[in-house]
Amino acid sequence: MRLNKIITSLMVTSFMLAAEPQQQIADAKAAFQQGDYVKAAEIWQSLAMDGNTMAQFELAKMYSMGQGVEQDALQAAYWLEQAASNSSDFAESARAKKDITDELAARKAQQDTSVIAPAPAPASDDVTVPLVEVPTTAIAAAPTAPELQPAVEVTKKITTPVQATSNPDVIKTQTVSKPKQAELAVLPLVDAKFDSGLREFQRKNYAEAFSHWYPLAESGMADAQFNLAAMYANGYGVSVDAIAAAQWFSAAAEQGMAQAQYHLAVSLANGIGLAQDDALSVFWYRQAAEQQHVLAMYNLGFMYGSGRGVPKDDTSALMWYERAAAQGDIDAQYIVAERYSVGRGAPVNITKAIDWYQKALEQGHIRSGYQLGQYHLQGIGFSQNDNRAFELFSRAAAQGLIDAQREVGISYSLGRGTRGNDAKAVEFLELACGEQDQSACYYLAIHLSEGRGIRTDARRAAELLKLAATAGNRDAQFRLGNLLSQDETASASEAHKWLKLSAEQGNADAQYLVALQLANGTGVKQDDAEAVKWYQRAADQGVLFAQYNLGFMYGAGRGVAQDNEKALYWYSKVAEQGDADAQFNLGSRYETGRGVRQDDKQAVYWYQKAVAQGHQRAVANLGYMYEKGYGVSLDERKAFELYQQSLDAKVPRALTALGLFYKNGRQVKVDDKKAVELFAMAAEQGYANAQYNLGWMYEYGRGVSKDLVKARDLYQKAADQSEPLAQAQLSRLLNP
Repeated sequence: MRLNKIITSLMVTSFMLAAEPQQQIADAKAAFQQGDYVKAAEIWQSLAMDGNTMAQFELAKMYSMGQGVEQDALQAAYWLEQAASNSSDFAESARAKKDITDELAARKAQQDTSVIAPAPAPASDDVTVPLVEVPTTAIAAAPTAPELQPAVEVTKKITTPVQATSNPDVIKTQTVSKPKQAELAVLPLVDAKFDSGLREFQRKNYAEAFSHWYPLAESGMADAQFNLAAMYANGYGVSVDAIAAAQWFSAAAEQGMAQAQYHLAVSLANGIGLAQDDALSVFWYRQAAEQQHVLAMYNLGFMYGSGRGVPKDDTSALMWYERAAAQGDIDAQYIVAERYSVGRGAPVNITKAIDWYQKALEQGHIRSGYQLGQYHLQGIGFSQNDNRAFELFSRAAAQGLIDAQREVGISYSLGRGTRGNDAKAVEFLELACGEQDQSACYYLAIHLSEGRGIRTDARRAAELLKLAATAGNRDAQFRLGNLLSQDETASASEAHKWLKLSAEQGNADAQYLVALQLANGTGVKQDDAEAVKWYQRAADQGVLFAQYNLGFMYGAGRGVAQDNEKALYWYSKVAEQGDADAQFNLGSRYETGRGVRQDDKQAVYWYQKAVAQGHQRAVANLGYMYEKGYGVSLDERKAFELYQQSLDAKVPRALTALGLFYKNGRQVKVDDKKAVELFAMAAEQGYANAQYNLGWMYEYGRGVSKDLVKARDLYQKAADQSEPLAQAQLSRLLNP
C-alpha cells in the first residue's frame, strides 16, 4: 500500500508572511515536551500549511524522526525545502538540518549496538514495514520471462536530505559484504524449486519458502534474491534484518532487476542496511527508471528537484516526474501540473498544467480537483465559470479537503456559482475554521456578526476576526480595526494598529482609514505628512474618499506643499466619478479661478452636476450664477427659486441675496421682516455683506425697531472684513 504522499499544494500559492500565532506555537512546544507527539504534529502541520517557517522546520524534524507521524523522509525533505525557501535565516536552516542528521545518526548507532531478536511469523499479510519500503506483497511470482515483473505496490519514501557529494553518472561502488549464512534450514540446490517456495509462502509457511529460495538466491537467481530480500525486510519467518535485505536487493539489482534496483536505491537514500549515499542512490534509481519503473522515475525527479545526490536541476526533475506521470502515477501527475502552473523546470504552461490536473482528477486526486476549481473561479485557462468551480470544490470538500470546504462555504455565503444559502455557508465554514483555516474563520466571523445562518454572536465573531487578523488575514485586520474604531469602549490605538497592518498589506479601504486617523489624530499622533502618504496609496487604488481628501490636502497645503494643480487633478478625478462634493468644489474653483483658469461656464456645468444630486450649496451657488448672468443667461426668477430651494443649507451668500429680493420686492412682495430674518442668519455666520445689510435695516428701522447702536456695531463688523459699503456707512455715522 502507499503511505504518506508528498504534500505539494504550497508550490502554487504565495503566502504572505503573517504574524506568528504565538499561542499555537506555545501549545505545540508544550505538547512535544510532554511527549504528546501526535498533538504537536497536528499543530505544526496546520501552521506549516499557513506558511509558518518555524512550523515547517519542526514538521520536517517530526517526519524525519517519525514522531507523532509515520516516518516519511519525502515529507521531511519537502517541508525542510519549504522552510529554507521561506526563511532568510540560513543559520536556522542549517541548525534544523543538523538536528535531523544528529538524531538519525544517534538512532542508527543505537540500532547498530542492539541485538535484533527473532520475530515470530506474522499472523497476516497486513504488516507494518519499519525499515524499508517493501510491502508484504513484494514477492516475485514464478519467472515466466527473462525480466520478472513482481506484483508489487511500493511507497515513494525518501528520508533525511543530504548534500550531493558526487556525480551520479559515474557508477559509485559500495562494498557490500557477502550475505550472512542462512539462519533457517535450507534444501540442497538440486531440490530447491522457486514455484514450491512461492506456494509455501502463500500458505504462510515462511520457513519452507526460505528453504527453497535461499539456495536459489545463492546460485544467482535474481527472483529468489529479491524475494529473500523482501523476507528479511518484513521479518517473514526470519528476524527483520535491513543489512541482509539490502545485500540481497543489491545482488538482484546487479543482475538488472528494476524492482530490486529501485529498492536498493531507497535503501541507499535512507541509509538503511547500507551507508547513506545519495549519489549511488541516484545511479540505481536511474537504472530502474530507464526500465520504466514508475516509482524510480518519481523518486529520481525528487532527487533532482531537491538536489540530493545530483546538482539541483528543476528541468531534469520535471522530465522524470513527467515520465512517471505518463505511466499513470497520480502523484507525479499532480506535481507535474504544479510545476507547469508556476514555471518550475519549464516555462509556465497553463494548458499542460490543466491537462495533468485533469488526468490526476480522473484518478481521484482531490487537490487536483480543487486546483482546477480555482482555475475556473479565476478564469485561468478557462472562461471564468463560478458554477463549474463550485462543482469541483464540492467534490473535493466531500472528501475532506479543508481548502475546498472553505471555498464551498464562501460560495454559499456569496451566492457564487450556487444559490446563496447562509445555513450551508456556516456549515462548511465551521468545518474549515475548525481546522484553523483563517479565511474560513474570517467569513464565519462575518456570519456571526450579522446573524446570517447562525445566531448573532459578537463575542465569538470578534475572537475569530482577531484569530484571522493575527494570522495575517488583511481583510480580517481591516474589519477588526474598523469594528474597534466604531466602538466607543474600544481603544482607538488598538483600532489603528489593526487598520495599519491591513493597510501595509495593500487593503485600500484600510489605507484610507489610516490616513483619516493620522489627519485627525485619532488613536495616533496627528501627522499630516504621513496621512498624505496613505491617502496617496488608497487614491492610487481608486478609493473615492481618499482621492477627494488628497485633493483637499494639496489645496490646503496640509502635509504637503500647497499645489492647486494637483488639488484640481484629484477633485476632477472624483467629480468625474459622480461625487457631488467634488463637483461642487470644482464648480467653485472655476467660478473663482482658484487653481484653474476662471471659467463661468465650467462653473455652471459642475454646479448643475452637483445640483442634480441634491447638493444644497451647489443649488445656492447656481442661483447666484443665474442672478448675475454668469455662465448662463440672467434669470432672476430662476435665481429666486434656487435660493428658496437652498434655504436648509443656510449658505450666507444665498441668504443675503434672498434677503435683498424681499427687501427690494424683486420677484416677491416687499417683506422687511423676512429680509431681516434672512440677513440675520447670514450675519451670524460672519458674512460681511449680510452684516452690512442688517445694519442698514437697523439704521432705518426697516423690519426692526430703529437702533443706531446695533447698526453701528454691524457696520463695524463688516468694515473689519473690508466691506466697502459698510466702511462708507460707518464713516458717515461716526462723522456726521
